[in-house]
Amino acid sequence: MATDNTVTHQLGEHTARSIQETASIAAELLPLMLKSGVVSLEGPLGAGKTYFVKATALAMGIVEDVTSPTFTLLQSYGSGDNRLHHSDWYRLESKSEALALGLEDYYHDGLMFIEWGDKFASILPPGTLRIRIEPQLEGTEEIRTFRWEVL
Repeated sequence: MATDNTVTHQLGEHTARSIQETASIAAELLPLMLKSGVVSLEGPLGAGKTYFVKATALAMGIVEDVTSPTFTLLQSYGSGDNRLHHSDWYRLESKSEALALGLEDYYHDGLMFIEWGDKFASILPPGTLRIRIEPQLEGTEEIRTFRWEVL
């Protein structure tokens, strides 16, 4: 898991036309996510942020049912050296509310996902991997474009 957040600046983009392709993207990005340690997932409601976290958990071998932490604000999965933490800032209204979650205690204990991390991007740690999910219609097909960069 991440021991520090010194990640070389990387940019990338992939398009998914199915949930299987989304799962493949999650598996492909897993080494980069683990190296970064913290992932900010961004995109509109229904973009597939929580599904992406579920797919990543499966790629990590975590079989627990991953659900949206919209109301609980933080959920953790896995054990030992194979931990995944999942937070959601959608309902938060200020940086102080986000800071009060104490997420920095989890940053070096596995992989941390923060949905809606762009709401308070200034408090994300250096080296955070930002993944933006952009759903769009192509004819009658809904596709999702994944764009990522290290902050």
